[in-house]
Amino acid sequence: MKLPDIELVSSKVHEAWMDSKREKGITSRKSETGEELMAPYEQLSEVAKDLDRNTVKAVYAAIQAATL
Repeated sequence: MKLPDIELVSSKVHEAWMDSKREKGITSRKSETGEELMAPYEQLSEVAKDLDRNTVKAVYAAIQAATL
């Protein structure tokens, strides 16, 4: 099964995460290192992007395991 590009989906996951925070009135969220995470995906550090990438990779692994 061909799944969409991880970077594209990670960006969408990040957008959805920010939307859910904004709906709760949250406008800022810092990482443990102090990086602002409520920023466009393209502006995040590679470490911060890995948070979204790891989520997508876990979902992709679950999809692949469920289709075996």
